[in-house]
Amino acid sequence: MTKWMTVEQAAEYLQMGKSTVYKLVRESRIPAHKAGREWRFDAAELDEWLKAGKLALPK
Repeated sequence: MTKWMTVEQAAEYLQMGKSTVYKLVRESRIPAHKAGREWRFDAAELDEWLKAGKLALPK
């Protein structure tokens, strides 16, 4: 069963701000799914995304 997260939950899980999560979504750099007007994140997809090292934020 898929565990869906809100933007707030994903930000906490990834230890970053909500604005950073929204920026990554806008840039299509994070796996996200649109549910109506809101974004949802699959915990398993976020885990794979992190393991793949896809998170490279500019310094």
